[in-house]
Amino acid sequence: MKRTSLAIIAGIGIALFGTAGAAERQSLEAVKVNSSGLDCTPPNASDVCSAWHAQIRSNFTPREIGMLFGAATSYPEYRTSYSQVKQRYDRLQNDFASTYQSAGAVAAK
Repeated sequence: MKRTSLAIIAGIGIALFGTAGAAERQSLEAVKVNSSGLDCTPPNASDVCSAWHAQIRSNFTPREIGMLFGAATSYPEYRTSYSQVKQRYDRLQNDFASTYQSAGAVAAK
């Protein structure tokens, strides 16, 4: 009898402790991180986004674009070339962002 009641009390204590922890986890707010301040997810027809999409099309093949924005692992060359393509994309994105920011600063003046 003592073991059964002790097990029930322990189970209730664990359940209460688990729900208290869950309530603390649920109270945290979501954090949004947007480094460039520009959302060019298609379809976006702004001039800056059109220029960015043109840069991507001129610097990458359709298969590389598919790897970057689609199901990358469905391409046979994924294992050998994805990291290089991703590095090129990151460099292009940084260059474009610096050009966009400097152009925005000039336009603001």
